[in-house]
Amino acid sequence: MLRLPLVLALTVLCGWASAQGVAPAAAASAAVTKVVPSPDLRVVEDDQVRIEETRSRGQLQRIVVHTRLGGAGSYEIIVGSPGRDPSQERGAVGQRAWSLFRF
Repeated sequence: MLRLPLVLALTVLCGWASAQGVAPAAAASAAVTKVVPSPDLRVVEDDQVRIEETRSRGQLQRIVVHTRLGGAGSYEIIVGSPGRDPSQERGAVGQRAWSLFRF
C-alpha cells in the first residue's frame, strides 16, 4: 500500500532532476579540482642581515639568512616537519647549515 506512493514520488523526483539537467556523476566529477598553494615568501631585512622565510599553507618550510658581513656567506636554518612530535629528539632542527657547493 505504501509502496505505490513512494515509487510515484521517486519517479517524479527523478523526472524533475533530469529536466533540470542535474547529473549526479557529472556534477561530482566537475566539483573535484586540486588547488596547489603557491609558496609565500616573507623577507625581514636590516643593515647586517636579510632573512627569507618560505611558507606554504601557513607552515614554515625554509629559512635562509643572507649576511652582509665581509667573508660570511648565506646559510639555511633547518626547519622541522610540521607533523613532528615535539617530545621526540629534534635532531638537527634549529641548526645552521651552509651550502658548500652551488649547482
